Amino acid sequence: MKILALSGSLRAVSINSAVLRAVRHLAPSSIEVYLFSGLGDLLLYNPDLEHAPPAVALQLRNEVASADALLIASPEYAHGVTGTIKNTLDWLVAFDGFVDKPVAVLNATSRAHHADAALRETLVTMSATLIEAASITLPLRSANIGEAELLAMPEIVSLLTGVLTKIQRAVKLLPEMKPFLGSSVYIDSQHLAIVAQAAKLADGCADDEAIAKRCFEFVRDQIKHSWDYRLNPVTCKASEVLIHGTGYCYAKSHLLAALLRANGIPAALCYQRLTLDGDQPPYCLHGLNAVYLPQHGWYRIDARGNKPGVDADFCPPLEKLAFSIVNPLEQDLPGIHAEPIPAVVKALTENQTVEQVYHNLPDVAATAQ
Repeated sequence: MKILALSGSLRAVSINSAVLRAVRHLAPSSIEVYLFSGLGDLLLYNPDLEHAPPAVALQLRNEVASADALLIASPEYAHGVTGTIKNTLDWLVAFDGFVDKPVAVLNATSRAHHADAALRETLVTMSATLIEAASITLPLRSANIGEAELLAMPEIVSLLTGVLTKIQRAVKLLPEMKPFLGSSVYIDSQHLAIVAQAAKLADGCADDEAIAKRCFEFVRDQIKHSWDYRLNPVTCKASEVLIHGTGYCYAKSHLLAALLRANGIPAALCYQRLTLDGDQPPYCLHGLNAVYLPQHGWYRIDARGNKPGVDADFCPPLEKLAFSIVNPLEQDLPGIHAEPIPAVVKALTENQTVEQVYHNLPDVAATAQ
């Protein structure tokens, strides 16, 4: 696998360039990290040159096309990205080979959060596939650190090694898992509040399973089920659920999917058809999630929120869902979904109060198994 590394600084002693060189040093034999050195030779982008781009721009585009992923480290100048990295990306805006390219962003210092956010916004706007799990801020207190010093710091070595592992895993998973990693209208995993909460939940976790468990428990325990607590407003988008702290089971599943995807973990939506009262009609849909864990495959989890008689948990490979199927017309509906089904969106967007949702709960006909 080839990773193209781009530094947004032209300084000879740039900490960002040193970080990328450290990544190259730490890469196993299965990963080539190529640090592009020609960014300072790029002319300022001029659309009039698109018919005959200069040689350095062509070289850059060729390297981007041949790379499996990009890794960008860039400083912050006056609360913005550097002219170097912005000009580099400008030369790639009209380049088809950049679309859907997996990209990870390294931030050398927490002080550079303005540029980090702006860079991510630009990359997403350019249709890159941002590898959130591999896009981290390093806990470096000084910019006057070289490659050798970085490699002598166990914490930094561990973080950078993890970045390589997460990029490699994301590249392998993307073709099959891309629909379950993306951000959308209702699973808005790129919303700033979602990204911040996802990072907070992932902090200190050793692997994806630990992150998934923490995300699950947060949504199960900290986000109130709208009907259990009779809480308005009616939420549907993941970011709305997080901001208001409440949602029906479907909406809570949207938030859990978004938090997992923001951490680079494939997440899907799935549904059950359950009775509302014992073993007789009426019936309604119940929303839950499936998360992809490399050691277990797709694993269903239900974060609707526990209450007397409900005890859902995260204990792979065993499923411990909120509700069991108890009569012939109830059903675990087949398949997993990257997006909420129309009946759920309709219920959550066309009803104004939690009481109205309850009286218009979504349902679909049982399917043949």
